Amino acid sequence: MKITFIGFGNMAKAIAAGLAGNSRYELRASAPSLPQNTSTAKIKTDPSNLAFLSDADVLILAVKPALMKTVLTEINEHLSSSCLILSIAAGLSLAWFDKQCKTTKPAIVRAMPNVAAAVAKSATPMIANARVTPLQKKWAEELFRQIGLAAWVDDEQQMNAFTALSGSGPAYIFLFMESMMQTAVRLGLPAETAQSFTLQTFAGAVSLSLAKKQPLAELREQVTSPNGTTAAALDIFMQQNLNTLVETAMQAAFKRANELEQS
Repeated sequence: MKITFIGFGNMAKAIAAGLAGNSRYELRASAPSLPQNTSTAKIKTDPSNLAFLSDADVLILAVKPALMKTVLTEINEHLSSSCLILSIAAGLSLAWFDKQCKTTKPAIVRAMPNVAAAVAKSATPMIANARVTPLQKKWAEELFRQIGLAAWVDDEQQMNAFTALSGSGPAYIFLFMESMMQTAVRLGLPAETAQSFTLQTFAGAVSLSLAKKQPLAELREQVTSPNGTTAAALDIFMQQNLNTLVETAMQAAFKRANELEQS
């Protein structure tokens, strides 16, 4: 399967890294910053957006939302009628793409992977327009399941909620880990030790929750002894309304995704 990326920033690179190990995929990428006729890490590159379009089975649009209209204007007349387009741009609806591609009317899947695609741990919601065939849906599923969890969404309005949850979510976790690590250093631990123990603590908590399959509240209660150290820390989180803060932050991400969709 020939897969072409247009735009090759951090997210596209993460997806490509997750796919590169599968010999079924021939990966090509185009972006103005990429060298011409070069093959790096199993990916052919070219600065021209038109370089790898004519025979692409799947086209992954990975440019910033603000640049998408310009890119579509450039490539519209060069798309193969059988090509499946996967958009990973936040806030751009299927209706928006239909409006921009009135003449070509391509099959489009809107998806929102995250940066953990690079280690095959993404969580990717997907929704397809009416022109996507059952075979193409199978391609999209197969591709995104190579890089982690993937699931179809019935209501496109949910896509912006997924953006706030799993699309932006890794950054929330990184920030929380960063705060824990910095505090551990202030408490006297070496920076390297603080980092490794912070990462292992998060990895262990995730692995435990996946293995136990219990409600997260139950797992939290199991490790919280009355009047113990964990309870003392959690009391501070509750007093500072951590739940409200998280909700406010995610609502801001959701609102911004809606704004992008309407602009």
